[in-house]
Amino acid sequence: MSPVLTILSGSTFAQLIPLASIIILARLFSPTEFGILELFLAVATIFSTVATARYEMAIVLPSKDDIAVNILALSLLITLLMTVFSGLIVWFFGEQISFLAKSPDLYYFLKWVPLFVLVSGIFQSFNLWATRKKYYKNIAYSKVSQSSTNASISIGTGYANFTSIGLIWGQISGWFIGSLPLVYKFWKRDKKLLKKVNKSEIVKQAKEHSDFPKINSLHVLSDIGQQSILNIIISRFFSDITLGYYGRTIRIVKVPAGFIGSAMGQVFYQKASEQWQKDKNIRGIFTYQAKIMALLGAPIFLILALFGPEIFGFVLGDQWAISGHYAQILSPWFYLNFLISPFTHIPLITNNQKKFFLLSLFMNIMVISAFTFGYIFDNRVETSLMLVCGFQILFHLYLGYWFYKISNLRP
Repeated sequence: MSPVLTILSGSTFAQLIPLASIIILARLFSPTEFGILELFLAVATIFSTVATARYEMAIVLPSKDDIAVNILALSLLITLLMTVFSGLIVWFFGEQISFLAKSPDLYYFLKWVPLFVLVSGIFQSFNLWATRKKYYKNIAYSKVSQSSTNASISIGTGYANFTSIGLIWGQISGWFIGSLPLVYKFWKRDKKLLKKVNKSEIVKQAKEHSDFPKINSLHVLSDIGQQSILNIIISRFFSDITLGYYGRTIRIVKVPAGFIGSAMGQVFYQKASEQWQKDKNIRGIFTYQAKIMALLGAPIFLILALFGPEIFGFVLGDQWAISGHYAQILSPWFYLNFLISPFTHIPLITNNQKKFFLLSLFMNIMVISAFTFGYIFDNRVETSLMLVCGFQILFHLYLGYWFYKISNLRP
């Protein structure tokens, strides 16, 4: 089985589990409780996405494992520091964060943020190590164990009449269990490399790959910040219930699509990095995988655009048809995001991180502005979503053109 199919099979099965479980969860938890989950994730992911200062992305790049293992150690060390930092933030500013989100209930759940940061940072670090070493079966096992654990804990706590905390425990447990196949493979095959870890090499690699915390971290933080700010805006301008509907739209449609894009992207990143090191352009790999993504996504998102409310209402219950309506509005953006997502590593490979960051920062500002303008214009979330979708379409079309252009630059 090819690397893409190995990871993709794991990703597909991993997404069937939460997609099936959401039918049950939609009847165990209310839209308001899902809204609280989205607010928690809005805070937690701000820290978790930069838990490693993005140094884990550099694990794939060195030609020698002796060097790469020091970058892995660096990523894990920074994860520990970020865990402590996130704990201090929610400890001292938890009430202010809850007030800003206009959701007093959020305060009681923020204490779980540091644990979320810790387990997600460990997962991210060993996931990229597994990508480097081509442990594609373990990556697939990891995805399945992550999603199945998340679903099991969430459903179990739902039947036990827990509130949003059950959904939060599911998220944390999923990251933890999902990391075990990756850590196990490292310990079984590569633990001898730990002897090569030393302070001077860690410092050297931190300096050599300083663009990752300086630029890539800011880029990712900008993207996540946009999502988090949107969640807070929806909660504050509209309600936790509206955020619950919007959050389910994103989770049900965009996240499973993202898993497929992530599977393709992991293999693309490894192969493209390897080929770039050999002084070859990567346009051939890019165009081939782009065609595959276009063919995979077209029928799925066309059906969503035509029958979103009916599908959501039938599968999840009539009250969730609103989420389907939101998905219908956003389907063009979802499709283009699905198409482009595997190739966001191209600027890293071709040393175009700074421009990519500036482009994304501009788009994130425009998306937040569009959503706010939609609210001011007629106080309807649908108007905001249509404006956001329009800007996202323009941005992703340009991004695809730019990726195609820079994929032919020689190192």
